[in-house]
Amino acid sequence: MELLKKISEAPGISGFEYGIAEIVKKELKEYVDKIEEDKLGNLYAYKGNGQKTIMITAHMDEIGLMVKHIDDRGFIRFAKIGGVPDHVLLGQRVQVHGKYKRINGVIGCKAIHVMKEEERKQLVTYDKMFIDTGSTKEQLEKYGVKVGSPITIERNLIELENGLIVGRAMDDRAGCYILIEALKRAKPLHKMVAVFTVQEEVGLRGATVSAYAVKPDIGIAIDTTIAGDHPEIGESEAPAKLGQGPVIVAADGRRESLGGGLLANPMVMNWIIELAERLQIKYQLEVLEGGTTDAAAIQLSREGVPSSCISIPARYVHTFSEVISKSDIENAIKLLIGIMENPAPF
Repeated sequence: MELLKKISEAPGISGFEYGIAEIVKKELKEYVDKIEEDKLGNLYAYKGNGQKTIMITAHMDEIGLMVKHIDDRGFIRFAKIGGVPDHVLLGQRVQVHGKYKRINGVIGCKAIHVMKEEERKQLVTYDKMFIDTGSTKEQLEKYGVKVGSPITIERNLIELENGLIVGRAMDDRAGCYILIEALKRAKPLHKMVAVFTVQEEVGLRGATVSAYAVKPDIGIAIDTTIAGDHPEIGESEAPAKLGQGPVIVAADGRRESLGGGLLANPMVMNWIIELAERLQIKYQLEVLEGGTTDAAAIQLSREGVPSSCISIPARYVHTFSEVISKSDIENAIKLLIGIMENPAPF
């Protein structure tokens, strides 16, 4: 899991995925036929020469922050990149990425002691927060910190009990790790195009561009999903559980309508299910209301691409401390190898 730790801790908010891409290139250069990069920053790893082209994606970007304003005292106001919940931000330690120096900071707000009674009862929203780096405005300018500079939350990957790990950006560095390991081990029957996509968290942008370029026969996204095996959530809301295997997604999208998401192609979905059963890999099924993945963009590319999604259950998604199971990771790698090494469904 040393590689997973490395890519989890490496910074790469949407639009600034360069560091992750360099790690992926280094890891795969001896294991794939070629690696290419497009103008948006998507990374393409090619392996195999079969008649069918299967495109498998995992997104490199993570949610984070961006410098919006620096006041005369050096305090930074920020914008959110991707779905960052306000309630997880206060007190977080961050790194502000200047052109010449990366500096530490903390997200602060007015102390509770001087809040009015009504203020204490309310959620502190991000526009009432700021970042304190200890630097003056002049120092920040010297470090190359300016409007538009990326900001990442500081979190190390650590192990919990019973085969669980917790780290930043498991969504979707876990998917990147799975895709890298599967490419290293597999002997593909198809032409595999593994795309490590950019800007998924801000609108599936990398997948939209790359699917148009690859023209795949089948598309599969590797991502994370909500594990509901903890207090304060009902099983019907989020039935996926840690340690019960990767999740094969039947559909996802907006609440109440499943609009804007993926309706998995039945042939591709059933093919993946049959492979999991034949290979004796534990798996789960899911209809997810409230989110979607790169597969939603892939399926709408050009004339349409039969697509599906495999997700890793994760507790506390988009909190910067996402908990996943090592056994789910290993089972997802095995399933992905099976996809690469077995005949396509059509």
